[in-house]
Amino acid sequence: MASSEVPLFCPFCGECIEGERLCPEHEIPLVPFEELEGMRGASIPEEHEPVAIHEMRFGRGWVWAGSLMVLIGFFLPLLQTTSGDSQNVASGFDAASTVALNLWVLPLLALTWMSIVGRRRTPAEMRGARLAIPLLCTLAAGSLGYTIWRIEAGAERWLRAYGREVEIEALFGVWVIGLGILVALWGGLRLGTLPTAKPPSYRVE
Repeated sequence: MASSEVPLFCPFCGECIEGERLCPEHEIPLVPFEELEGMRGASIPEEHEPVAIHEMRFGRGWVWAGSLMVLIGFFLPLLQTTSGDSQNVASGFDAASTVALNLWVLPLLALTWMSIVGRRRTPAEMRGARLAIPLLCTLAAGSLGYTIWRIEAGAERWLRAYGREVEIEALFGVWVIGLGILVALWGGLRLGTLPTAKPPSYRVE
């Protein structure tokens, strides 16, 4: 191949084929490497190259998904208390508005995760948040766990004081929030992870 010739690649198999305009195996036109990258998927950004705000790769999608799950779970039924014939179901919003003010931490942290991902747009900046988001996830889990413990402790005090047993049951809102925290944690640990670029293979006809 002359030095002036541009290497051409098959869009289907990614192989470089010299001296041809069509792939002998797939019978499709060969393209330069620059076009091959665009045809086979989004390119990998440089360390300090910003990505689109809606980019879901590099751990960003996991953080977004976890944040949305926590926000949704906050408004779902969270806990059910039963005492005799009396039964009460409370969402995270209900509990935060009455007996568990600390639960407001959950939507605040979810919005903070979204803000971090929205503002950190380059791979280098994303990796700078790998510690922050897991720490905030720990804070969110602690707030949820503390609320459940506090309500259960209150039920025990009620039993000792009045002799009436109060049963506490965690509803699916707890599991949605818990799963959301785990998803955001996973995404936070993977922020800025770049896929390994697979070098093209060469075949000379």
